[in-house]
Amino acid sequence: MTIRVFPLLSGLLACASPFVLTALAQAQTPAQKPGADETIVVTGSKASGGEFGAKSGIPLDKLPQSVQILTSSDLADRGVVSMGDALRAIPSANPGASRTSPYQSFTLKIRGFLADQMRNGVRQRYYEDVDASSLSNVERIEVLKGPSAVLYGESAVGGIISIITKRPREEPGWGGSLTAGTDERFVASFDVTGPISESAGLYARATAEIERSGTFIDFMDMDRENFGLSFTWSPSQSVTSYLVMEWQRRKTLRNPGLPVIGTIVSNGVGEVDHSTFLGEPRHSGLESQAPLVQFWSDIQLGGGWTLTPRLSYSGFETEFRQIRLRAMQADGVTVNRNGRYGHEDDHYTIAQLDLSGTFTTGSINHSLLLGIEYDRERGSFYQENMAAVPSINTLNPVYAFSAADPAFVFAFDNRYNVDGVSLYAQDVIDLTPDWNVVAGLRWSNIRSFGNGYEATRVDHWTWQLGTTYDLGGGLSLYGGYNTGFDIESSAGSLSRDGSPFEPEVSDQGELGLRYQGESVRLSASIFQIRRTNVLTADPVDPDYSIQTGEVRVRGFELEGAFELTPGLTVEGGYAYLDGEVTKSNNGDQGGAIADMPKHSASLFVTWRSEAAPLELRGGLNYYSSRALLNASAILLPAYTTVDLGASYDFDAVRVSLIATNVFDERYFAASGNAFAVYAGDPRQISLTISRSF
Repeated sequence: MTIRVFPLLSGLLACASPFVLTALAQAQTPAQKPGADETIVVTGSKASGGEFGAKSGIPLDKLPQSVQILTSSDLADRGVVSMGDALRAIPSANPGASRTSPYQSFTLKIRGFLADQMRNGVRQRYYEDVDASSLSNVERIEVLKGPSAVLYGESAVGGIISIITKRPREEPGWGGSLTAGTDERFVASFDVTGPISESAGLYARATAEIERSGTFIDFMDMDRENFGLSFTWSPSQSVTSYLVMEWQRRKTLRNPGLPVIGTIVSNGVGEVDHSTFLGEPRHSGLESQAPLVQFWSDIQLGGGWTLTPRLSYSGFETEFRQIRLRAMQADGVTVNRNGRYGHEDDHYTIAQLDLSGTFTTGSINHSLLLGIEYDRERGSFYQENMAAVPSINTLNPVYAFSAADPAFVFAFDNRYNVDGVSLYAQDVIDLTPDWNVVAGLRWSNIRSFGNGYEATRVDHWTWQLGTTYDLGGGLSLYGGYNTGFDIESSAGSLSRDGSPFEPEVSDQGELGLRYQGESVRLSASIFQIRRTNVLTADPVDPDYSIQTGEVRVRGFELEGAFELTPGLTVEGGYAYLDGEVTKSNNGDQGGAIADMPKHSASLFVTWRSEAAPLELRGGLNYYSSRALLNASAILLPAYTTVDLGASYDFDAVRVSLIATNVFDERYFAASGNAFAVYAGDPRQISLTISRSF
């Protein structure tokens, strides 16, 4: 597989051009160091201090939605090796499948629905599919719960995983780490930052991570690389520009999972081992790679107003051979299979121009954000089907293509394109020093077309209205109503009469309380999310669909952190989710939503010694049983995992020993179909030696 050089260079040149233009405009103006006029303080998973995301402009304590934050140090302390692992700290989040699944991002959920990933305030689209373990350039992860389309456009129903990448620092420094662990896991990383030219206000940071590991799955190795390079340039007091470039690659086998019968449903013979690989080791290769280039510049116009142009380009290229598990035969141990070869190549560009500022109307203060966005997506997917794939014995697999290669038959070669234009506005209104209102509105025009379907056009409005009120004594009340939309499941499809479908629509109502004390932080919320315009079978002709389906989740969340004694902190949360398919022609109306635990809880305890640079940690995560599919009688069993960790600091060097799933709990994640599930990670032990700045 080769890197597509031209799109990557085009993105680099496009993003570098504003730096050149800004330099010409500001060449005679004294420089200012980055971050000299702003302070963002985020500690642990606290929802206080700073602003959400890279563009919202809303202070976290004024955000009328639930939000939680994990910093890079939180990720390290918890032994996080994938985005799914990070979500274990978030009440109501489902961590999804292991990173040994083909694409973990397809299984990550918040409040019962899929979650979208943003990078520096911009949708990733395909970039998150490459490597779920690409965390070396992540400064913090912010999880915003519920639909949020006003600023972020078309997005998943459950919420947003907002990733903020590492920024250059003023002072020079370097760090790195070496990790060795179970299944011959070896990871090396480095992080270097500092000034290129202090007089010019130019600073840089480079990060990298390389992994060469085995996994708990037979035959399945994990080779990964991710690199990050970022620049901050402040040529004057009125201009600060940012350039972020990343590249990641993953090479492994495409894991087909394990059959439902023999894992979560007894086959009457014996359990299928967690480590069993039921694809074809010689014909299940998966390799993905992607570049990401982002530029934005904050240009102070005077009078409290800022103009921010943004440009983001990401690519995604993958080539794979895939074996899929299908129905189990009558003996309960022989599973049918089919297979395919695929190649996907996607390019996604977003350009935004934001104008933000403050003004007053009488005694009322406003923080206004106005923006315009252009989206351009170009993608292709080529597929050939394997002509014949023999079944396999799940308890004693014998591989069919160990010596001979399978035959392939052409299936399709699709091209798909999406163009979109959006206008949006948001106003944070401070009615009094204690009471604020957030109001937002977005109009989106999206055109989808390709060689596999007819062109369709969508005009859609989304809006948001929320408020927070400071009750005093560290206690505040918040509530809001948010809407969202998603065209991914309906774009290009037509109804029985040939008319195109509207986007799927979502809304959320939420009411919550927050408390922030000297050593205590608590938040509690109740909410309801609905997903409407869902495709469901046409009762006249079930080969077609109509948009009358509806799914609903009602829930309660409790989250907090306590410092019980100096050096001893406890963080945790609990979520109750009641999900139901409320309207459907698919025979599942009234049933539970797929892969959504009704109860989930987490606990994380940290003890820091006052006598020595020693830190001990322990964590617990619980998920109740979940329906395999909507309204399915087959349940994914409940499970509890326990994690332990210890660290000792030798000046700037830290030695950490972490054990996850200490009691080797056997558990599974849904794959999205009725035939297979993914095994969860068994007990993993790792030793890391790291040096910090």
